[in-house]
Order: sequence, then structure tokens, then C-alpha cells
Amino acid sequence: MELNLTGAPVRDIQHMLNVISATHPALPRLVEDGVFGERTLEGVMIFQRDFGLPVTGVVDYDTWLALRVQSELIQKRDGIPPSLQIISPQFEPSSSGTPEWAFVDTVVTALSPILTNFPSTSTPTDHIRHLQGLGQLPVTGILDRPTWSLLVRLYHALVVRNALAAL
Repeated sequence: MELNLTGAPVRDIQHMLNVISATHPALPRLVEDGVFGERTLEGVMIFQRDFGLPVTGVVDYDTWLALRVQSELIQKRDGIPPSLQIISPQFEPSSSGTPEWAFVDTVVTALSPILTNFPSTSTPTDHIRHLQGLGQLPVTGILDRPTWSLLVRLYHALVVRNALAAL
């Protein structure tokens, strides 16, 4: 990946660079907009230089792998769950018993007692809309990447950490 590319893979690079910048202040903080612009190029080149990779500004396999490993190490150290991939980048929930909805329903069920203003009886789409409203995301009822990320972070912060603290 190189200058002027756009899309989700670029957003992933920007996110990984931001995670690494928390412990490596030479890296610039980036807006995760999915545009491989000058600031992203600068971040990639600084990362390549500081982590012993050829400084090309191009995110090749070695650079991608190094970004992934470094960001996951930091996330693991800080107790942040790694990014989870959903089966489809956008998923419109239905009550037809799809595996995607079963997982979302499991997470929502775990969150419901903790989030006092979370509706306990709603349709799948209502759950997603309510979650989007809580997270100040566009309320579409579609489980897109930002909504999925919010769901995972909430689950980790409110359920997993509470369970670990109880041990």
C-alpha cells in the first residue's frame, strides 16, 4: 500500500500506527480516515526506520506483519482485545437465527444487565440501533465496522474485565 490509496486496509494501518504511537512517541497520531496521505506516509516511514525495515514508505508484507505484531503486543499488554473480524463488513440483523445474529444476541444479553438503559426486549435491529445511539454513531440498524468495534470494546470493558477482576 502506498500514497493516495484509500479504504479499510489503509484505516487498519492508521489504527495500528496509532496503537504503536502510544509507546513510540516519534510516530505521529493519525486520523483514521482510510486515506493514505502525507501523514500516513510519514508514520509508515518512521515506523520502518525505527523498527529496522527498509524505508520505502510502501506497506509491503514485512511492514504489515511488523505493524500487526507490534500493535497486538501493545494491545495485549494493555488488556485491549485484538480487532475481531465479522463475517461480512456490513450485516443487517434478522431474527432468522443466523450465526451472526446469534453472536450479537449473546453479547447484547451479556451487556443488558450492566447497561441499565439498554432495552432487554427488542428486535435485533433495535439492539443495533440502540448501541449505535449510545456510541454516537450513525443510527442505521446495520452492524458495520464502527458498530462492531464499539460492541467488542463494550463487551471487553464491561464483561471481560469484570470477570477477570472477580478472579
